[in-house]
Amino acid sequence: MIIKKIRGNKKTARGIDAAEAKQDSKASVQQWLPFKDVADGVVYRRDGSLVSVLRVRPYNFALKSKNEKRRVISAVHEAFNGQRESLQILCLGRPVDLDAYLRHLENLSRDLTGKPGRRRLLQNYLRYVSGMVAGGEALERRYYILLPHKKGSQAREEAIQWAFELKEMLEGAGLDVDVCNDQEIIDLLFCFTQPVQAAFERPPAPISHISTQVDS
Repeated sequence: MIIKKIRGNKKTARGIDAAEAKQDSKASVQQWLPFKDVADGVVYRRDGSLVSVLRVRPYNFALKSKNEKRRVISAVHEAFNGQRESLQILCLGRPVDLDAYLRHLENLSRDLTGKPGRRRLLQNYLRYVSGMVAGGEALERRYYILLPHKKGSQAREEAIQWAFELKEMLEGAGLDVDVCNDQEIIDLLFCFTQPVQAAFERPPAPISHISTQVDS
């Protein structure tokens, strides 16, 4: 009985050690990430600075005339050249979940049993799409502009103002630009840190932040 009890205690100790190790690993990962929170339309970094985010929609530059291309290039150059602080441009490839689309194509192929010509064309296209998915080529390109701002009492308001000013300038060049909200920023961070899961898993929803200030 004594031996069994000692063995049981060893198993319990191992379980506690494993749980503590797992908790320590989670804590170390969280400490490694350069950001600590997303709220009010900005990313709060661990060094106290803030980052506001713009998302630039794809722009079909090849279809524009030579004069239009020159105008767009000049306007974008002027917008970036007029910035007082440094910024970052991020191109992020996000995997696209095509499982539902592939199932749709397979169902269409079965419905074309009596039409061999059309069915053969559809099956060739189905193999082409399946090959893209298997090769990791089914990606959606997203373009972001990260605007870091130093910490301060009005840092959040200044970061958001900077984002809207740059948005207005880039829209003047003909680009489609959005100032990212909390959910869009979380989506960006989720795709950047978890690129595999981003293809089939939704990013977490932002947590509502309740103000703790007491009116005087």
